[in-house]
Amino acid sequence: MNSKTIMAFGAHPDDLEMTCGGTLIKLKQQGHRVICCDMTEGELGTRGTIETRKKECAVASKIMGIDARENLSLEDGFISSSKENKFKVIQVIRKYKPDLIMVHYYKDRHPDHYNTSHLVYESTFLAGLSRIDTGQEHHRVAKILYYIGWVEFKPTFIVDITDQFKQKIRSIYAYETQVKSKDPSYPQTRLTSKEHQWKILSRNKHYGSLIGKKYGEPFLLKGYMEVKDVTKLSFLSL
Repeated sequence: MNSKTIMAFGAHPDDLEMTCGGTLIKLKQQGHRVICCDMTEGELGTRGTIETRKKECAVASKIMGIDARENLSLEDGFISSSKENKFKVIQVIRKYKPDLIMVHYYKDRHPDHYNTSHLVYESTFLAGLSRIDTGQEHHRVAKILYYIGWVEFKPTFIVDITDQFKQKIRSIYAYETQVKSKDPSYPQTRLTSKEHQWKILSRNKHYGSLIGKKYGEPFLLKGYMEVKDVTKLSFLSL
């Protein structure tokens, strides 16, 4: 198999685990190089601290088995497509030279999520321009895939994560201060509620059911996909 480098961007530590974590785990199991990049340290989170979030993120990354994880330390709650922020994203893209990038869907409830989407999209384009000098070789990324967040979309395709689902859940629950309610020193939040646990389970079951599998994660691709051999397409029979 021709191994590829996949780079996934999330606004906060735990975003990737909750959204496309199963797919990242699967890609690593298939022999690809998987890099995760968090934009902020999650310092505005209601529960936990920067230090606890870092420790939890390290545990989650180990559970997923990814190759590397970066944090750009942008300001939580105030992510923007500033020149300074673009240069940080350009530099990390040029460092790892991904073949494929994954990022938040560009419509979302959380401003940091959709602003991360726009920032990464613009920076991905700029990373391919040789006259932008970062002291690195310029790099052109072939495709950007959008993973689902708060706002639903009609997916271009769905990845079967049935075999990776338990590992995905373990990576999510590595963020104990964020999703477990056992620490009474912090107020309860949406993430610690049973409804949130139900939403993760039901959403992955829903998208899995659309392809005849137990669990699935949806992705959106702008533009069109080329198919070179239609006999190798996998789809649910009608």
